[in-house]
Amino acid sequence: MRRLAPEIRGEAEGGELELPALPPGFEDFVRAHHTSMLRLARRRLGDSHDAEEATQDVFLIAYRKWDRLMSAPNPIALLYRILHDRLTDQHRRRARLARREQLTADLPETEDPQSFALETSLAITEAIDQLPPRQREVITLKYLLGLENHEIAVTLGISHPTVSLHAKRGRQRLRDTLGL
Repeated sequence: MRRLAPEIRGEAEGGELELPALPPGFEDFVRAHHTSMLRLARRRLGDSHDAEEATQDVFLIAYRKWDRLMSAPNPIALLYRILHDRLTDQHRRRARLARREQLTADLPETEDPQSFALETSLAITEAIDQLPPRQREVITLKYLLGLENHEIAVTLGISHPTVSLHAKRGRQRLRDTLGL
């Protein structure tokens, strides 16, 4: 696991490191969920560095809002929502940069495969963002994180058949939106 972000660490006079007291259970929470969050971020972003940065940002937000996070009915689902929002922001930032570069650059002679992959990834991300909230959560947990239906049911606090129903409806909406 990586070291704490500079925003969490405190520097004492003379350059000595003075760590603030972490909320009870925070370190265990990070250990339990860091790997799955990082795996999902890597899968969605396709870049290890950006994924690590996004994951660190998510846990920084979790640290700052620890009491509110832990008082939520389902803290883990809220943590995944924070990650989803952070990854969506990252995709939008990449898209804006790509559009700016395209406007200022000469037209390429051949199509760039990375550009096509980014456009495809953005289209899928935008289609997922358009799903109703419960379908979006189920699709994200099932297909991007790789959780089984029973794990999703426990994470979201819904029944196994409800997970199956939301997954089916979400897949159909994605097919319709993406024209597949």
